Amino acid sequence: MNERTKWGIIAAGEGANRISFQYYSQFRNPAIEDRVLLLNTTTADVKLDKTFEFIISKDASLQQVYEEIKRGKICIFGKSPSGAGNNWKLGENEAMEDFDSIMRYIAALKLAEWDVILGVTTLGGGTGNGSLPYIIHRLKYGDDLASRRKISYLGLGIIPYDFEAPQRYFNTICGLTRLLKYGEDAKQNADMLLLVDNSQVERMLKAGTSIGEERYYQINQEIIKAINMMIAPSGIGAKSTIDVADYYQLPSNIGVYHFTPCMSLGNDPEIFEMETALEMAASNPMAPLDLKTAIMAYIVALVPQKYVDNGKFSQEDLEAKAHEWAVKNIAGKWGGILRYASLVSSKEQETLDVMILLGGFSLDKILAKSLQKYYDFIDILRVDKGEVELKDIETIETRLKEYITLTQEKIEKTQEVKTDLVEKLEEWGFGKSRK
Repeated sequence: MNERTKWGIIAAGEGANRISFQYYSQFRNPAIEDRVLLLNTTTADVKLDKTFEFIISKDASLQQVYEEIKRGKICIFGKSPSGAGNNWKLGENEAMEDFDSIMRYIAALKLAEWDVILGVTTLGGGTGNGSLPYIIHRLKYGDDLASRRKISYLGLGIIPYDFEAPQRYFNTICGLTRLLKYGEDAKQNADMLLLVDNSQVERMLKAGTSIGEERYYQINQEIIKAINMMIAPSGIGAKSTIDVADYYQLPSNIGVYHFTPCMSLGNDPEIFEMETALEMAASNPMAPLDLKTAIMAYIVALVPQKYVDNGKFSQEDLEAKAHEWAVKNIAGKWGGILRYASLVSSKEQETLDVMILLGGFSLDKILAKSLQKYYDFIDILRVDKGEVELKDIETIETRLKEYITLTQEKIEKTQEVKTDLVEKLEEWGFGKSRK
């Protein structure tokens, strides 16, 4: 990605709307600027006193920001006066039937070739979880966006809290699968899917002790920071660029393209070495996983410029430390099959911040809590025409099982190196006895 690449955020559903407003009201990432779109099926979920009141209570001046967003960055779509009602199928249908309204707002983002759309949704809901997979698929493969095939489509799916009800986890399985694969021909949908688990981040931040809305605010802040860290290696100050295409092209070719961020932020560069920051980041994944099953890693370190100038941090040293860390911690004797590292420096940066974006890991720990509640809900679900149909459920289960099977196969091949180098060298004409 070059400096002209622009990012746009499409946030579908109340939870994603809150995250995006929180981002827009506080950060001015030059890659995103004001390209934020909030989608919902009901005006009640984007009202100031319902969804954004707590954020604005922290800074009264943000009410003016809300007024700005209201004028051109909130799209209410669909015909149902009560919204999707936490029914993802209804959310999907509303997006299909009223896509022209959605498209007018997306066109206003003015994204062009080589730009990026980051779609955000909470997987437990109905509006975003229903609409976002359809919207990404329609933009990527339809004719609505002239430059659709050269735009990158990234998805961010947020997994419900552990305490949430089975219906939320039914939605989660359906949304996760449809972000991975969509359409009659089961094409890859999002080019890259980032997964974040609310309860995992809450434990990481120890935010469970916070009262009410403060806990959600803190978790959303961490999600926002992960987005900014992911964008950083494409901007000014990056010693080694990680383009958007670097994030997803090879994973797409492998057929395994889910990731989660691991973060260690706010470290004092006078005290912390890069090795320590890497270990701390790895201990803070934003979704539950077994490190030894991760087959891909993107490592981003943000450091103050003066520590680059005095030689404490360098791109070469980061690559060496990243290699050492990966060999020790993730799948395979080479430290995964894909690894990038980027050091980003800035005069404004005061701390040592590290993100490890891990990919291709086993989904067993994520699905362990989801599937129990999913089946509990399936057992009492009434399958009616016009709502979720049996064929939808069967298709979703089949596609997710196929993706899991492929993921496990890639992990096993990475963990078990069986190549006989002597044999291969002989195949290339080396080492054979000559007569």
